[in-house]
Amino acid sequence: MIQIQGKVKFKITLDPSTWIFDDRKITIEEMEAGKTTGVEPISFKDNKAWNRDILEGGAKPPTLNSEKKFKKQQLLEGTYVINMAPFFAITEPEADAAAIRLSNGNEHEDIRLEDVSQLYFQFSKNGKRLYEDGMVDAFIYNGEYSQKIDHVNAIEAI
Repeated sequence: MIQIQGKVKFKITLDPSTWIFDDRKITIEEMEAGKTTGVEPISFKDNKAWNRDILEGGAKPPTLNSEKKFKKQQLLEGTYVINMAPFFAITEPEADAAAIRLSNGNEHEDIRLEDVSQLYFQFSKNGKRLYEDGMVDAFIYNGEYSQKIDHVNAIEAI
């Protein structure tokens, strides 16, 4: 578990072991293709279509069991990241905070607050967590990787 501390109104604790169940996670490949979150907006052109999908089911023939098997296989083999912008928004950084400091005990990286939307934490590789202690790797991705730091165990708004 990693706590976001420093110049924030609300200190929160991140538990990377739960992110595998978080709909906001994406694969490395999806991130490199430009996707930032796994959450897809639900949209229907009209209420009639929505009601029909709810009452009759949206997929014909039923595919739920196949989808579950496919998703389970993806989770067991995938390499996942999660965008950190929503987590930092919850903390409400103070007005004089300029950056987020990511540390691992030996080194640190300072990420400007305006770059947080491009900050990703990798928590899984080939279906396994990265580290036994549950820590993560962090990096900025804006078409290329930068400011990478391994085994992040401390986060502070500075």
